[in-house]
Amino acid sequence: MYSKILTDSEDITLDQKKITLNLNDKEEIINIEIIDENRLLITINSSNNLKGVIYHIKQNKILKIIEK
Repeated sequence: MYSKILTDSEDITLDQKKITLNLNDKEEIINIEIIDENRLLITINSSNNLKGVIYHIKQNKILKIIEK
């Protein structure tokens, strides 16, 4: 799955395989949404539970994990 973000007239291609979230075998990325030019909301299915991960693109790190 690839997503494109247009910021300041430059294209950025995101490949979910390159975003390291240290998922285990029972976890999978089900959605990636753009919050703003620096952050993504990544939705993860984990054994019938949902997690939201706020990921900072430029810093290349997880800012927050929200579990429900």
